Parts: sequence; C-alpha cells; structure tokens
Amino acid sequence: MKLDQFLKARLKITLLISAISTFILAAFAGSIYYFYKEQILYEISDELKSIAFEVSKVVENPLRDFSIVKNVNIPEDTYLCVYNYDAKMVFYKNKLCEIKNFFSGFQVIGYDVVFGTSIEKNGNLYYIYVGKNLSRILASIDKLKLILIYVTFVISTIILVFSFLISKKILSPIKETVEKQERFTQNVSHDLRTPLTVISSNLYLIKQKNFKNIEKNIENIARTVEYMKSIVADLLFISQIGEKEKKTVNINELLKKQLHLLSPKIEEKNIGVIFKEEDQITIEANQADMEKLFSNLLENAIKYNCENGEIIITIKKKQVSIKNTGKLIKKENLDKIFERFYREDESRTSEGSGLGLAIVKEIADFYKLKIKVKVEGVHNEFIIRF
Repeated sequence: MKLDQFLKARLKITLLISAISTFILAAFAGSIYYFYKEQILYEISDELKSIAFEVSKVVENPLRDFSIVKNVNIPEDTYLCVYNYDAKMVFYKNKLCEIKNFFSGFQVIGYDVVFGTSIEKNGNLYYIYVGKNLSRILASIDKLKLILIYVTFVISTIILVFSFLISKKILSPIKETVEKQERFTQNVSHDLRTPLTVISSNLYLIKQKNFKNIEKNIENIARTVEYMKSIVADLLFISQIGEKEKKTVNINELLKKQLHLLSPKIEEKNIGVIFKEEDQITIEANQADMEKLFSNLLENAIKYNCENGEIIITIKKKQVSIKNTGKLIKKENLDKIFERFYREDESRTSEGSGLGLAIVKEIADFYKLKIKVKVEGVHNEFIIRF
C-alpha cells in the first residue's frame, strides 16, 4: 500500500469514527439538555399549580377575606395576584401582576410563566394568578447548554486525535498484508522469470543447433520445469492445509520416519544427528500436514548446515526443538524468514524456492501451534510448542 493511500485510508477512518462519535455525543448532550429543561419547567409548573390550588382552597370559605392568603407560603421569586370580575386587583403578594386578559392554565408573559385559575366566592368570580420569573432559570439552562457544547467539542477533539492514532493500528495488519502481497508478487515474478528465461534460452539454442546435440539443453529445460512444478506444488499445498482427514499423529514416530527418509542427504554432508526423546507428543491433525511441517524444518536444517555439522532434536514438555549448526540466521531477519519466497541470500541464488518455512508457518498457524526461532551460540533453533 502506497503511503498516500495508507494516509487517505487513515483519514477516512478517523473522520468516520469522529463523525459517528460526535453525532452520538451531540445526541446525548442534546438529550440531557432537553430532559433537564423539561424537568425544570415541569417542576415550576407543578409548583405554581400547587400554590394556586392552595390559595383557592384557603379563600373558598365565605367567612374569610383575601387577607388570609398572607399565611400561604410563597417563595420570594414567586408572586400571587387576585383579580375580581371587574379586572380590579383585590390582593397581591411579592409583585404586581400585568394581566390584561383573563385566562386559565399556563401562559408565558415576557420572562414570566403564569398559571391562572378562577374561583367563586360569595357569588362573585375571582381570578387567581401565580407567576414566576424565569430569567435566572433560563440563564442556568443556557449555561448548561454552553457547558454541554464545550464538553462535546473537547471530547470530539480528543476522539479525533485518538481515532487518527488508533487508525494506524487498525490498518497496520492490512498494510502489512498488502506489502507482503506486493513482495510475494515481486518474488514470484522473479522466481518464475529466471526459469522461464532458462527454458526460452535453451529452446532458442535447440533451434540454432537444428535439433542436434541438444541433450544438455533438454536436461536444462526438464530441470527447470521440475523447479517450477515444485513452486506450484508448494503454493497448492498451502491452499489445501487442513482440508484433508485428521487423525491422531504421533510426532515422535513421524520425526524418526522423516530422518530415515532424509538420511541420504544427512550422510552426504556427514551430519551427526542427536535425537533426545523425553516425552511422547500426539496431535489430532492431517498426517500429510505434519509430515510437511517437520520435513521442511529438517530439510532446512540439512540444507543450511555445514560439512560434519550436527542436528539436535529434542522432544520434551509438549514441544519439539530442532537445532542445527551451519549458516546462522541474522537477528534482524528472524521475523522475516517465515515470509513466502523470503531468503536471506538477497541475490536469490541459493537453492530452494523460499516457500519451505512459509509452509511451516501456515501449518503451525492453522493447528494453533506456537513456532519460535532463535540463534544460540553456533546453532539455529526452531521450537514448535503443542
């Protein structure tokens, strides 16, 4: 993945996460504001209605005049006014009212909310109004609104920064996969270009020789075709890991069998083999998968070993360790050797296609086996934990 594409993807993820988070925060803050405001207004309405009904109850007695209302507890920021039918104010407390038209229920007058009701006393109709100024309450609500907007902005900004940072982590596996795919394509192209060139060159020579004395050219073509077939076979094997029947596989016996099959190569280099068998390990797996895993590891130990070297195989505590002398893996390459077509030999002239250890890693991952490689002293060591 190119840098600009990676950055664009990060920005898109950042903006998407930020937009969704901001929307959720704004909706949450709006809900808090709305319900808080509604609750305050409900409490005020309930308070005004209660005072009005209390006053009505007190003055309903025909033997009492409106002066009895002075005994009703009315908060300082609340006021009470009583009008007769002729629109004459007969009583007020805390503040004069400015009622121009009689009404029942709630009405907003300026910054005041007023509740009106009527009663009949001694054959006359009276109007009772209880009001409250909302200036301080509205200021408090507006302050809450500003606080919610500020908090939403701050949290959204934090989420924006956090999203940009976390988007890198989210995209890292994708970026790594794309980069591996690009390297895979380049390596396949390189590995197939060379044998194709060999075949093409030998075919050209065969034509130039007029199909005479071409045995060596045919041999070169055949060897190259076999090499290409091995690459295709390995790639096909990777695609079929775990698809075949599984059964109980004895790893101890499997390793002994593979050592026997590879004995000609071991004897060719005069490699000493030390087999330490402290435990028995079994696993439910496909036989061919396990054979491929350990044969690749052993072939790798033989291929990169030295003349008169050694291979030490240890089986204990649910793990298999395969050590070999010879060419040591560079520490900076320890994390790369399981990549497809990767070879430490950058000139790519070494024997093999570079798929052996990649297949080992694919099999280990499928069966959830832990694989570790390290360099200790004069040995490369591969450890498989079951």
